[in-house]
Amino acid sequence: MDTYELAPVGFYRPPEWIYPYFYMGAYSYMAVNAFTPMQLWEFLIYFPPFLATLAVIPLYFIGKMLYDRKAGVLAAFIYVFDISNLSRSLGGDPDSDVVVILISTIVMAAMIFTYKYANDAKRLDKKLLLYSVLTSVVLWVWYSTWAGYWYITWLFTGFVVLKLLFTILKKRSIKLGWRDTKYIIISFAIYTALSFALTVPSYGDTKIGAALTGPIQFQSIKGEDYQFPNVYVSVAELQQSGGPREIIERTSVVGGPAILISSFFLMIYTLIYLLYSYYKKRHHVDTVLLLLVWFLGPFTATIVAIRFSTLFSAPLAIGSAILLSKLVRMGTGEDKSWSD
Repeated sequence: MDTYELAPVGFYRPPEWIYPYFYMGAYSYMAVNAFTPMQLWEFLIYFPPFLATLAVIPLYFIGKMLYDRKAGVLAAFIYVFDISNLSRSLGGDPDSDVVVILISTIVMAAMIFTYKYANDAKRLDKKLLLYSVLTSVVLWVWYSTWAGYWYITWLFTGFVVLKLLFTILKKRSIKLGWRDTKYIIISFAIYTALSFALTVPSYGDTKIGAALTGPIQFQSIKGEDYQFPNVYVSVAELQQSGGPREIIERTSVVGGPAILISSFFLMIYTLIYLLYSYYKKRHHVDTVLLLLVWFLGPFTATIVAIRFSTLFSAPLAIGSAILLSKLVRMGTGEDKSWSD
């Protein structure tokens, strides 16, 4: 038996703790080592940056779907050079954080794409069903990637509920609100139910139960009630609560007055701009609703535990990119005012 398989020796790891990243790293090393002999520790210096860099692809499409192509390019650039991502990729950290960076962005891109199609759909056609099924497969992979998979599930649930409530208030009718959002809700229900159903053969009902209790149980790691509690000390140290000041400092690479142009504040400026644009000309409603949820969710989580500031990387990159893209559009004359 490989005593490094279960660390520390004798520590039982249930099946749901064995993530695909372990196998991905092992088999990728074997493939690369066949052509370029190197030790595993050397390979794990190059592998994380490679995976993290691939995240630029889904980030580009997210930025493009939420705003425009320039925002997609800028979001991808900002995200891949985010300080939190660099510390878990170019820093040579062989932990599973890098695959979380990649898969989480793929999941968000798939869900936004399916949402966009469902929002324009006139009926439950074959394409909508196909996109819903494909999204469920992507979600299934995500559920096996990270223990905090429920974060995106609840994030998008909040977005869909917010969209429904907003539409009801806009139409001033529950019936009309349902009419305009029913395919979004049906599609969401399909891929959510199917994705959890796909986990049953491998995990039983573990993933379903954890998704329901995850938001209120993640703090239990502070208890260090495992057989070898010292293993989790390094993680528990980052479970301390954080206020707005600590959150801003942890997500910014600048200080002093320059903090006002950090990605955190750029995100706030973007939300103000999008709300103003909607108020004036009814533009970008889906973008502002999603970014509100995507911003407030990690912000609330980080107040509880500062380590969750890493969840800010994607929304802050996209928010910053949208504002920068808007400035470019106004500078080139493509847009005449902030309301365009």
